[in-house]
Amino acid sequence: MVDKVIDDFQLLEELGRGSYGCLYLGQSLTDNTYVAIKVLTKSGLDQQQLQLQQLEIHLQSSLKHPNLLALHRVIQDQKHIYMVMELCDQGDLFDFVIRDQANNDVRDERLVKTCFLQILDAVAHMHAQNVYHRDLKLENVLLRSEDDDNDGGNFICKVADFGLATRDRYSLEFGCGSTTYLAPEHFEDDQSCILRPEDGEFIPYDAAASDAWSLGILLIAFLFGRNPWQEATSVDHVYLEFSRNPTILKHQLFPSLSWPCFHFLKSVLSIHAADRPTVAEMKQQFLSLDQLLVGDNNLVNDNDDDAMDIPDIVCKASKASYDSAVFSAGQSSISWSDMLDDDPLDESWQVEYDLMTSSSSSIQDHDHDDTDVFIHRQEKESWWL
Repeated sequence: MVDKVIDDFQLLEELGRGSYGCLYLGQSLTDNTYVAIKVLTKSGLDQQQLQLQQLEIHLQSSLKHPNLLALHRVIQDQKHIYMVMELCDQGDLFDFVIRDQANNDVRDERLVKTCFLQILDAVAHMHAQNVYHRDLKLENVLLRSEDDDNDGGNFICKVADFGLATRDRYSLEFGCGSTTYLAPEHFEDDQSCILRPEDGEFIPYDAAASDAWSLGILLIAFLFGRNPWQEATSVDHVYLEFSRNPTILKHQLFPSLSWPCFHFLKSVLSIHAADRPTVAEMKQQFLSLDQLLVGDNNLVNDNDDDAMDIPDIVCKASKASYDSAVFSAGQSSISWSDMLDDDPLDESWQVEYDLMTSSSSSIQDHDHDDTDVFIHRQEKESWWL
């Protein structure tokens, strides 16, 4: 389709392709501006799949916000749907974290605050319009330059990919989204928030509260370049220990978290969905945080009530180079859970993880592919796929 003209737009270059279509760089023949054009095929799809395509278009068209990816126009013919959208020239937030982590030892707090507030604004607007995203993750946040002189550090965040979005606040579609970002209520697990009664019937989960949980995981991944656990079930020993005592998030997993930021995340990652703040409340709480991270000299604050409540878990710095829930050296991937002592009698099981305290652990110093930095990277797809 390169060079094909669709109404007022010409397709200039293919940017990528997926199972149901391609993404092209396009240009307006009216004012020469550049756009992204998502071309979806109708061929071979059943009625339900065609309806889902139209639902995604309808939801994205209905949302107008500076931090939501804008859909300018939809053109259709017998075989294809052409979604003309704004072009985000700085990639996605996942790839930014990978690049930034390779070049810097510590994430720029000012940048994290600015970006995360934009994301919160976008999702709060969605929720106010009774739309729930259900697939919030770094890969689904696109970045656009603020101006032509952008130095790579000043950009606008655009929440994208409405393929799993819904207007149903309460849903029975469990498992929508990426596993590492899913809230515990998506899993049938008696160690987590039990949303299934004893008679075996399913109770709908709250899609708004599920989005809030995903945003908490997203903030952790943004700050530290790794997800805290593989899945929010008792099968994952790290999550299981967190569910018993959330202070491991500060004491063992991410010691450089400031105490106010820990308390914020503890609230957002409440096991019971009803205990989580709304996204609008999250924004107000996040704005009140003076500091997200602390230096090495302030990793423990004995004045905090939780500082003395240390769980029975021993952690040690790993020789592995990746700040990740998955470590791979050409063999099968090993999650943190797999690295634990399986002996149930041993209460001091150990979690091995990288503390990211020196530049020697940066990705660029190693020969491994940077796709191992996040556990879900193995199945990473761009937002438009």
